[in-house]
Amino acid sequence: MYELTAILIVKNGEEHIANALESVLPVVKQIVVVDTGSADRTPIIASRFGAEVHFFEWENDFSKARNYGLQFARYPWILVLDHDEVLNQKTLIDNFHLTNQPNVGGLRVKITNHIKRGDSYTKTHHTYTRIFRNHPQIRFEGPIHEQIAQSILDAGFEIVETDIQIDHYGYSSINIDKVSRNRKILEKVLEENPDDDWALFNLAESEFSIGNIDKAQSLYERLVGSFQLNPEQIEMVRIRLGQIALKRDEFRKVYHYCDFTSEDKHREGLRLLVWGTALLMEHRFDEAKKIFDKPELQISDMVDKNQIKNALEVISLVSQKF
Repeated sequence: MYELTAILIVKNGEEHIANALESVLPVVKQIVVVDTGSADRTPIIASRFGAEVHFFEWENDFSKARNYGLQFARYPWILVLDHDEVLNQKTLIDNFHLTNQPNVGGLRVKITNHIKRGDSYTKTHHTYTRIFRNHPQIRFEGPIHEQIAQSILDAGFEIVETDIQIDHYGYSSINIDKVSRNRKILEKVLEENPDDDWALFNLAESEFSIGNIDKAQSLYERLVGSFQLNPEQIEMVRIRLGQIALKRDEFRKVYHYCDFTSEDKHREGLRLLVWGTALLMEHRFDEAKKIFDKPELQISDMVDKNQIKNALEVISLVSQKF
């Protein structure tokens, strides 16, 4: 075990929380669970794993809930995990020596989101600071998609990249209640700060995830020229607009928004899928085949491989007819 406290905030997480706790139990000395109002067996399950369960009245602010949990941590380092996530123990063991460096205050980990929609299965990846020093100046900021990184830097520490892996299964199905909760928080943030492009982007993603494409489109269009978003997020904005245009058979818009090349293999695969599908729907079969034959689609976790297979089968059938 490491000098590490795992902290989870949760509400009605009985379906997943046992997996999350099992993943951290062998490597941490303390588990703190902050329950924000569960009506299921979540607190009971957490207690059976030896977690210290504390209750916090939900105030539509993730930072408040997370910061509440920090006061109970007794060990020098803190790991933040969600109830629908699983820590890869070996990657933690292989990288935890980085905490021995006195200048290091946070570790960025690699998070893989597993997304299932019916028979479709894709993955997305991002990095996030999930391990940090137990320090009074280090606290979360922001009511949603809360951040800890700036607090670590302001306290005089550095954040280092690691190969620590966390798998997130919360996108396996669409949770309308969760989306509605997030929407309310984001809309409040934007009411107070209309120029917060980070909140705008996350609101657009929420609307897109539940099929509100009219609303999503209007939000994404406001972000195309954003100076606040990073290049990766701008690429996703353009791809999303391409996907929306594809749903409406507006193929010229698809080519307009997706006319770039991403250095990220996963986003590049998704971009090519949108582009190739537009060509296919326009009956430009030879051009579409060149796209769907590209290896970038096969290696992209953001592309459902069944879509590639189906597209190539359609092209093959058409070719046989002519």
